[in-house]
Amino acid sequence: MAPEAPAEAQSPRFPHTFHRGSKSPWRRWDRDQLIQQRNEASDWPLPATAGVREGPRARGRRGEMTQRRGSLKAPAPCAADGAGAFRELPLLRALRTGPDGRARARGLCRQGARRTRAARGVWRGGRDSWTKRLTSRRGDGRRQRRVRPSACSASAASAQLFPRGVPLLRRAPGPRRGGDPRPEKHPGGGQPVHQIRLNEDTIQDVVQAADLLLLTDLKTLCCEFLEGCIAAENCIGIRDFALHYCLHHVHYLATEYLETHFRDVSSTEEFLELSPQKLKEVISLEKLNVGNERYVFEAVIRWIAHDMELRKVHMKDVMSALWVSGLDSSYLREQMLNEPLVREIVRECNNIPLSQPQQGEAMLANFKPRGYSECIVTVGGEERVSRKPTAAMRCMCPLYDPNRQLWIELAPLSMPRINHGVLSAEGFLFVFGGQDENKQTLSSGEKYDPDANTWTALPPMNEPRHNFGIVEIDGMLYILGGEDGEKELISMECYDIYSKTWTKQPDLTMVRKIGCYAAMKKKIYAMGGGSYGKLFESVECYDPRTQQWTAICPLKERRFGAVACGVAMELYVFGGVRSREDIQGSEMVTCKSEFYHDEFKRWIYLNDQNLCIPASSSFVYGAIPIGASIYVIGDLDTGTNYDYVREFKRSTGTWHHTKPLLPSDLRRTGCAALRIANCKLFRLQLQQGLFLTSSPVPTVGLADVAA
Repeated sequence: MAPEAPAEAQSPRFPHTFHRGSKSPWRRWDRDQLIQQRNEASDWPLPATAGVREGPRARGRRGEMTQRRGSLKAPAPCAADGAGAFRELPLLRALRTGPDGRARARGLCRQGARRTRAARGVWRGGRDSWTKRLTSRRGDGRRQRRVRPSACSASAASAQLFPRGVPLLRRAPGPRRGGDPRPEKHPGGGQPVHQIRLNEDTIQDVVQAADLLLLTDLKTLCCEFLEGCIAAENCIGIRDFALHYCLHHVHYLATEYLETHFRDVSSTEEFLELSPQKLKEVISLEKLNVGNERYVFEAVIRWIAHDMELRKVHMKDVMSALWVSGLDSSYLREQMLNEPLVREIVRECNNIPLSQPQQGEAMLANFKPRGYSECIVTVGGEERVSRKPTAAMRCMCPLYDPNRQLWIELAPLSMPRINHGVLSAEGFLFVFGGQDENKQTLSSGEKYDPDANTWTALPPMNEPRHNFGIVEIDGMLYILGGEDGEKELISMECYDIYSKTWTKQPDLTMVRKIGCYAAMKKKIYAMGGGSYGKLFESVECYDPRTQQWTAICPLKERRFGAVACGVAMELYVFGGVRSREDIQGSEMVTCKSEFYHDEFKRWIYLNDQNLCIPASSSFVYGAIPIGASIYVIGDLDTGTNYDYVREFKRSTGTWHHTKPLLPSDLRRTGCAALRIANCKLFRLQLQQGLFLTSSPVPTVGLADVAA
């Protein structure tokens, strides 16, 4: 019979007094009180810890303790091995009898063991038995010192009694500090969610930690933060940092910003501190949007003047990356008269092998304009007369020069396709699925490189499909719905551009045959479509972070065969057809275009007066946002003739006619916007005889100016 506890031990100040290794009878009393409190409290789960090994002394004390535990009496010991026996509580055996008891019991065992080890400090290692660690060999071949069996028994008993860890309070409870190993309870029932504040001072450290610890979600948040930080003052540094930590999408955005705003970037301190190799890499970019090569030349002059003594030796190497064919001779002569540094540079660069001034076709062949053009690209489709699928690919460029809006032939697909998916992402053009000449549904894909004008094969989709939707978010391509030749599909899969792998995604909530899809604010929207003769006006939104579909405000008109695109916080839906009932019967009519703003959460009609007439003869193939305009591609019946491209200006909400005529030989083509270097387009136009040679292109060499 245990003696009565003293008044001090019964006071609220010492509710959980427990001293490991103590032989005092008060130790048993305190333990019994703790057992009783745990059993009576509804929020304390019964212990179900298994896999604890005990020594002989621990088993001896447990024989005395089991007489006091009531419902927690342990079963007969199993076969002993080595230091102790493997014991299991009745609760664990009861849990194993249920359909899902095995998983639940396993979770309780691991949870209790982790908390007990953290609280008592007996073991901080992995999930193996602590006896294995205590008997493992060191590097010098000696065994580690064993822990006394009394400590082992205390730890083993505590692991079974207190899966949350033994509360060791030797003084009055105070405010909770960071050292408490027990996690706080939350209404949601999960582990606490810790907030991380990202700013310019901590972003690099957080990215490094997320990359080291393989925290992909945290790394994604860091990428989104870096995307909003890209500016002229830091785009070069962010570009190098993203390349080092494999932040591919951030690297692409930083490179795109550098090419577009090179004149602003070249005036920053970061540009002046570049190494010679890095500077040469930057000024060698073909898509630098400078308009004139003299801005690149002036940037190099500023870089050399920033540290003349050290950078003078790199002058020749850096100037060799300059496109001297784009420099004007009168400008160079003026600079040589006013700037001694320019005269010295020209004198030092006389030994560089430069092409002599040429005329006619030879002059055009060596001319390389800087910059890029946003082109409308059409891929695949079918011939109008024979109705056979085609592999042709064309682009219309330059878009902003009405005198040169011509269709340029590009490298064709490896095979004809129709009803396929086309999308541009990360500077490349991607084509998936569709049907071939035999109406066989395809699962293959191809990627077009505009710099090399070549196609390469991609890993096939998990399911063959045609008439599906395809959108892009941060370098990830999402394939939605479609048909496989026998039935309509509701599946969705995602393709990682850089790892070249496919991932299964949650299915659509409903069949949307010939629906339209778009991405806005890193979310996917599915609109319209039909199934079993019924058309839909419903709209759903998919969030890749939560992987859930939610319904939003429906369209004003149900439709199928429409096209959609997302720009900033806006969604646009163009075209599509629906049936209209009247006295004379039913007929198919073209639907009005609609506009959705994420802030207003509702759809508004657009003015389609100059797009096409509301007749079934019009059909849209795609909507391409470029700059402040959206270009709608398709067979657009204007009442008097057919048009192929119509421009919608978002700022005014008006439609405008574009100059290129309808390619009379193709229809039902896939289309997208693609950024192509001007020098590549210039060469293609020259090869196809589309460039007018009436106006000479100036060319000059530095050696010629120095002479």
